[in-house]
Amino acid sequence: MLRRRDGPAPATVLDAERWSGLCRAAVTGRPETVEALLDALRAAVDGGLPYDRAAALDALLRSPPELLPHLDRGARAPGATTVPLRPRGTDPLRLLLASLDRDGHVRQAAVEALTGVGGPLAAAALALRTVDWVPAVRECAEAALPARTAPDEVAAAVRLLLRLGGRRRAAGRLAGYRAVLAEPGYRRAVRALAADGDPRTRRFGMELALELGEYVRGDLLRTALRDRDQVCRRLCAERLLEIDPDQAGRLMWARSAAVRELAVAALPVDVPAARLVGVLADPARMVRAQARWQLYRRGEPPARVYRRQLGRCGSGGPAGLTAGLLAGLGECGDATDVPLLLRFTEPGPAPGPGSGPVARPARVRRCAVRALGRLAPAGDLVRLLAPLALDPDPGVAREVFEALARVAAQVPAETVWVGRTRTEPAVRRAAERLAPDAGAAPVRSSRGTDRGR
Repeated sequence: MLRRRDGPAPATVLDAERWSGLCRAAVTGRPETVEALLDALRAAVDGGLPYDRAAALDALLRSPPELLPHLDRGARAPGATTVPLRPRGTDPLRLLLASLDRDGHVRQAAVEALTGVGGPLAAAALALRTVDWVPAVRECAEAALPARTAPDEVAAAVRLLLRLGGRRRAAGRLAGYRAVLAEPGYRRAVRALAADGDPRTRRFGMELALELGEYVRGDLLRTALRDRDQVCRRLCAERLLEIDPDQAGRLMWARSAAVRELAVAALPVDVPAARLVGVLADPARMVRAQARWQLYRRGEPPARVYRRQLGRCGSGGPAGLTAGLLAGLGECGDATDVPLLLRFTEPGPAPGPGSGPVARPARVRRCAVRALGRLAPAGDLVRLLAPLALDPDPGVAREVFEALARVAAQVPAETVWVGRTRTEPAVRRAAERLAPDAGAAPVRSSRGTDRGR
């Protein structure tokens, strides 16, 4: 008994792979790859089998929007092979090729025929012709494009118009189409744009959707906290804080540093200092700076808050909080903070009777050394930091040599040699910048071989 075989026929699969490969190559814009795709499309339109044309259409639809402008230039390149294609019928592939023709009459006839053909490829072809150099072709495409209201057609047009923005004849095209999309009949298409897979199109759709009030408060909060695109997160956070500033407390824990910065800036002036401790120690510098500005606004020196909080940090405290506080103090403290910073480069107190000293976490030591490099007097840097060049963590050692760059002429040759003999490339490079002309002894790599052999 014969069983029905599921899935596409082998010939269909082979054709799909061939067309996908041709499109991937042509997206690079190399003339030979673009010409190869154009020749294959002309052959498919002239005498190709239905499944071959379907595979070509599917590959074009799946390709990045940069492909069509490459095909447009390649179809008219000097020496390019041309095959006369009259725009007839409703075959989107044939009409697409006709819309790329050198003859303006053929392009105009193709645009007129495309007005009666649906689908994203036809919409993209119309969008491409809105920047045509022949006024009659351009005006016909501009008049036909607003009639496309299906979400996939609108998305195809917007993707292409975003890529054409740098052309001289494209001035105002995207803005004009955006004004059309603001009409009530396009709301479903706008929501689809805000969820498009193309980042530029999605940002365009998100901005338009926010302008039209398409998002409720819960959607704005969810997008600001969890969206995969940082621009969309920031747009939603800005709008949410405009309509409900009390949401700033929830946005302070967003994964995006830009959103956290907006949230801290939206906090009321009388927010308790204890509530700012987390953002004063934020991993992002711009968030820490915004939190310090909140303290400056009410006359409270941030360095005093940092010193107080670091005085409460024991060796078993959260490493992230301690490291953030050290980084913040290094940005606003002064030379009087050097003894406090040195405490965090040394082993911490024993956790219990009979136990030895406990090493501070590496990230804490790194931040302490970076702060020392900023705040310690230049004359004391070598004395304070040279012993730390032997730290087992490469990040700490790298910070040591980068801080010593302030006084490169005062660094002893022995300290430079310590850095040059480390196995970590980043540490060696930082040490070599202190004395680039000094000869280096052979350095053994992590595999046990000598450098330079």
